[in-house]
Amino acid sequence: MARSPSPSRSLSASTSGSDVLVELLSSRVRAAVLGFLVAHGEDRYSLTELARFLDLSISSVQHECYKLERLKVLKGRREGASRRYWLDHETQFVAQLIDLVATVLGPECLLGHALADVQGLQGALLAMTPQPQLVLIGELGLEELEIVQGRAASLLGVDQETIDIAFYDTASWIDHRAGDSALMSRLRQAEPMMLVGDGAEIWPG
Repeated sequence: MARSPSPSRSLSASTSGSDVLVELLSSRVRAAVLGFLVAHGEDRYSLTELARFLDLSISSVQHECYKLERLKVLKGRREGASRRYWLDHETQFVAQLIDLVATVLGPECLLGHALADVQGLQGALLAMTPQPQLVLIGELGLEELEIVQGRAASLLGVDQETIDIAFYDTASWIDHRAGDSALMSRLRQAEPMMLVGDGAEIWPG
């Protein structure tokens, strides 16, 4: 029979967990880093990449990554000229932390993080009409489109076939946005969420 922990050990574990949560939830930069890494699963990123994708300074990202590594939330390893970071799934509470981050941020926010590093993507809109409608703006190849579709299906919890994807280069999108197509009517009615890009250029509202 398994032995129950003594009261003193339970209290100690609870206090330690509380201290970790206080540190984890007291920083906007830390929340952004966690959200981005949760959205990317097992992928590894350098400080430069994280700073670029999150539009943050390298120094602030470095500070939080060092702290998260010390708390055993992240693993860090030097690969070539840079140090890369990823979630430490060997730490007992990280699975619960991932669930917490996903619940608090929501699938749409995580999808925005997941699309931030897709090469050539300049803008992305998501509307539920009622099935997911994903509008992509930029210069994407077939491989990038498949990546977007896979990540969207995973994070939204739907089959890839149910996601309606419309793709435009930037110039075509600006022209199409001013029209009265069926897609534009659905988007205006649904008030889409902008996942990637600058608001004025992608969706003026």
